[in-house]
Amino acid sequence: MSTSESPRPRPYWHVDAKWITGILLLFILSATFLTFLLAWVTAAEQGIELLSVILASSFSREGLDQEGDLEIMHEKIAESPDGAWQPIPSLNIVVREQDIEGLSPREMRLWFFRQLAGPIYYEGDQGLASLSPDPEMQKNMQGQIGPLGFISAEVHGRLKKALIVLSLASVALLSLLAYFSHRFGRLASPGCVTFLSAVPGVVLFSMMRGWLEHPGDNAEAEATALTPYTQIAARLAADVLPDIVQKGLQTYLWLTLVGLGLMIIAFVGTLIAGIRKRGKPSAGD
Repeated sequence: MSTSESPRPRPYWHVDAKWITGILLLFILSATFLTFLLAWVTAAEQGIELLSVILASSFSREGLDQEGDLEIMHEKIAESPDGAWQPIPSLNIVVREQDIEGLSPREMRLWFFRQLAGPIYYEGDQGLASLSPDPEMQKNMQGQIGPLGFISAEVHGRLKKALIVLSLASVALLSLLAYFSHRFGRLASPGCVTFLSAVPGVVLFSMMRGWLEHPGDNAEAEATALTPYTQIAARLAADVLPDIVQKGLQTYLWLTLVGLGLMIIAFVGTLIAGIRKRGKPSAGD
């Protein structure tokens, strides 16, 4: 007769609680991953660079690598008595030969529009207006940055706070999910939810990368279908999106592998535990 105690049965409501917690965690983790990516996009270094690319691409109809503007800038600087040129008369941004010496057309454009991007990032409309010496022009500049206002220090601060709250909620739900799970399910359940919340991001960013890497697959059909405005939007996307897509794909791939790894560990652990259990002699042997 065996004197060992049988394990205490698992409360029946743990199964329902596990499913409810898992579904909540799926949504919270998805929001956390997206917020993390947006916080990265709006951080100072990345945000200012992104604003520079957006502005440069918006004002470069033939692309960032077109050389005509660079030649004109060199000519204007050479003609200037003090060796300086103000490309936009209403803005106090002065270019000298040493500022653009050795730069490619793309680097020159990004350097120039970075002078605009910095004030816009930190101060929004007021930052843009501060570049103009004309009070009337400053008034007209209010409310002109539009959607670019999302990429700012203020928005980044809000996203960081949201990320902290979402991260804490994710940790709490992960702990509850592990508690309501059973044995190796304490690894498998969090792994499955992490995997499911990351896979859509992998699919989305993989599709976007494929579009960016093969923009000319249907070039003739697209050329007749696109209006000048949509052509500009397509070129802007090609200039702006690559770094964001790369970061997003790396992030979601890493999370997918973490979730998959947890599930594999749980599966292997369950197999080993089953083999060891079958190999043990029974109490009556």
